[in-house]
Amino acid sequence: MTVRCEGMFPPMSDTVPPQPGAMQFLGGLLRDWGIAFVVVVVIFLGYNLIFPPKAPSLGPAPDFTLASLDGKPVELSSVDAELVVLNFWFTTCPPCRAEIPELSAFAAAHPEIPLYGISTDVNLSPGRLKRESERLGIHYPVLHDVRAEVARTYGVSVFPTTLVIRDMEIVKAKIGGLDRAMLEEMIAGAR
Repeated sequence: MTVRCEGMFPPMSDTVPPQPGAMQFLGGLLRDWGIAFVVVVVIFLGYNLIFPPKAPSLGPAPDFTLASLDGKPVELSSVDAELVVLNFWFTTCPPCRAEIPELSAFAAAHPEIPLYGISTDVNLSPGRLKRESERLGIHYPVLHDVRAEVARTYGVSVFPTTLVIRDMEIVKAKIGGLDRAMLEEMIAGAR
């Protein structure tokens, strides 16, 4: 007696089923990474909407002494000026680099208002920071906050951050990049 099972099972074949091609694999990989990227961006944006970055608090300006790129100490309380501008930055920060020409133009137009760029580059030697500052076209004094202690003391957590100090009081604070007009507006409001 012979039993025939036609139609119940697919015919057996010696060939291996086709494997997905390289293009299908790359397409799936790009899709998966694209989804992961979108999720990360949504989480980042959501976090920043719920907990937006805050500028340092206005009020007493803690005194500090930092070395200039020439090695000379600069003490904030010893600066003889009505207003002082402090700009916290680091060399690999794109918005920090973008505002350097604006800050240099402000410093040239207002020599009566000392502007100090406080570099928080913790892994740069003073010599390398000096070379980078020259290469970036900085035309105002740069002070090196080697361990970022001054930035922490001032509550700086976003770069760049610019502060206007009057009589050892922080009277204006701005996080993020700025241009010369914005800085001049901050100065006008601080007087």
